[in-house]
Amino acid sequence: MAQSENVNENRFLIVDDQNLIREFLKELFSRYDIITEEAENGEEAVFKWETGNYSAILMDIQMPKMDGLQATRLIRKREKEEKRNYTPIIALSGVATSDPEKDCTSAGMDGFLAKPVFISQLLDVVLPYVK
Repeated sequence: MAQSENVNENRFLIVDDQNLIREFLKELFSRYDIITEEAENGEEAVFKWETGNYSAILMDIQMPKMDGLQATRLIRKREKEEKRNYTPIIALSGVATSDPEKDCTSAGMDGFLAKPVFISQLLDVVLPYVK
């Protein structure tokens, strides 16, 4: 399904397997008139991305079914194959790999924020995607 040209410029997809984090981000973003949708894993995130338009995606890395790195690689591949608009993807994760930022960059992510994250730091990364 090809993505339409009119993107809702204040719509974000929050992908995290922890409900508490999704609810916190949803509440925080509502204060900035950011509409959010949620996904519990990478597989669900890819499905929602295929059927929707997002200003950006905040993606956890370690999740069941499909992790955030796999989901990002699949989204990037489909963007090219289907000539879809580019969707910024920012990792928001407490992953403890040796170099998570490098892993995220090589998967095609646009940024990495480590959990726990300061709200001001999170907003500094997210708000530039809000029109």
